[in-house]
Amino acid sequence: MLKQIKLSKSESNDSVTQSFLANVEKNKQSKTDAINIYDLNSIKLQADVILKNIENQINKCSQWKSSKEQHFSLNTTQNTGNQLQQRHWSSSINKKIPQPRPFSALSGVAPRIKRVEEKKEKERIESQQQIIEKSSQPQKQPKTTLDLNQLCNPELIMGNFKLETILGSGSFAMVRLGVDKNTKEKYAIKIYEKLKLNDSQKMNNVKREISILKRIEHQHIIKLYWAIEDKKSINLVMEYISSQSLASYIKSKPNRILPEKECLNLFYQIAMAVKYLHDLNICHRDIKLDNVLMMKTNVVKLIDFGFAICMPQNQKTNVFCGTPHYMSPEIIAKVPHHPSSSDIWSLGILLSKMLTGEYPFKGQNDKDLYRQIQCQKIKTIQDKKLNESILRVINGCLEKNIQNRWNIDQIINDPLFHKDILIPSVKSF
Repeated sequence: MLKQIKLSKSESNDSVTQSFLANVEKNKQSKTDAINIYDLNSIKLQADVILKNIENQINKCSQWKSSKEQHFSLNTTQNTGNQLQQRHWSSSINKKIPQPRPFSALSGVAPRIKRVEEKKEKERIESQQQIIEKSSQPQKQPKTTLDLNQLCNPELIMGNFKLETILGSGSFAMVRLGVDKNTKEKYAIKIYEKLKLNDSQKMNNVKREISILKRIEHQHIIKLYWAIEDKKSINLVMEYISSQSLASYIKSKPNRILPEKECLNLFYQIAMAVKYLHDLNICHRDIKLDNVLMMKTNVVKLIDFGFAICMPQNQKTNVFCGTPHYMSPEIIAKVPHHPSSSDIWSLGILLSKMLTGEYPFKGQNDKDLYRQIQCQKIKTIQDKKLNESILRVINGCLEKNIQNRWNIDQIINDPLFHKDILIPSVKSF
C-alpha cells in the first residue's frame, strides 16, 4: 500500500511540473513575438532617419567640393598669369627666379644621385689621366739587390794577411796596412765591422761600394783586389799607395798653399778620374783633399767610395751626404738633382783650397756654414790675387744655378789645363 501511495504521489508531481513548464513556454513565445515585432518597427524608423542624414551630408560634401574646385581653378589661372608676368620680367633683367620646390621626402634624392654619378665619372677620368701620365713618364729601373756572397771572394780568408798599422779611420770603417804572409806584398785593407752596420741602408752602401770598385780601373783611382767576409767584418783589400793624403801634403807646404803649376797638375789628375767616373754614370759624392792620396812621383789617386752611387743622367736624388765644407747648395737644400753636379761643386772647393790655403765658405758652425754656401758669400777668393783663368774655372764650378754650372768636360777642355804646363809624368798617362 505504501509503495502504491508513493508512486501516485510522484506521478502527480510530474504531471504538475509538466503543465507548469508548458505554460511558461507559451508565455515566453508570446513575449518574444511581441518584442520582435516592436524591434523591427523601431529599427526601420531609425534606419530611415540615418539614411536621410547620410544623403544630406553627401549633398553638402558635393556642394562644398564643387565650390572648392571653382575657387582653385580661379586661383590657378591667376597664379599662371602672375608667373608669366614674373618670368617675362626676370628674362628682361637677365635674372633667374627660383621656383618653390614642393615639399617631399624624396625631393633631394634625384640631385644627390646626379652629383654622385658626376663625382664617379670625374674620378674615373682622373684615374685614366694619371695612368696616361705614368705611362708617358720614363720608368725607373728596378733596383737590383746585391748579393754579398757573390761580391766577396770565398776562397780567401783574412788569416792570409797580417794586419799592422792603422792608415785611417772613419765612422763605420778602419783602414789598416795588411801584409800578405806568403808574398810579403803590402795592401790597404778597409775593415767594416758588422756590429756597426746595424741597418740595411749601411749594409747596402758597403755592397754598392764593392760593386762600383769592381767595375772601375783607372790610373788615378784606387784599385780593389778582393773583398773578404768573415763572421765579424767585411774587408776590402785594395792597393797600398802611401799613408799621405793630399790634405796632409798641403799642410806641409808654406802657408798651406801649393805652387800654381803643381796645383793645376794635381787638380787635372783628379778631374780626369772624375771624368772617367761620370762617363760610367758613377758619382763619387765625397770629393775632398782627405780622399786623395799622394804618391812620391807627384801622382794622386782618388779613394773612399763609401758614398759613391751609379745613377743615369735622367734620374735625380735629394740625399743629404758628404763633408760640410764641400757640400753644394742643392745638397744642403735637399733639392732633387743629379749628383754629378755636386761633384763639380766639390772640385771647385778643392781647387780654391789648394790655391788659397782656405775654404771659400766659412762659418762659426755647420748651420752658419750652410747659410753662407746657400747665399754664395765667398770670403777668401776675392782677397787673393788669382789668375783670371783660374778664377773662371772656380766660378764655373761654384755656380749656384745647376743649369749654368760647368760639367766635367768643360773643366778638362779649358785652356787653363793646356798640356804644356803639365808635369811630364802626367803627360805619359
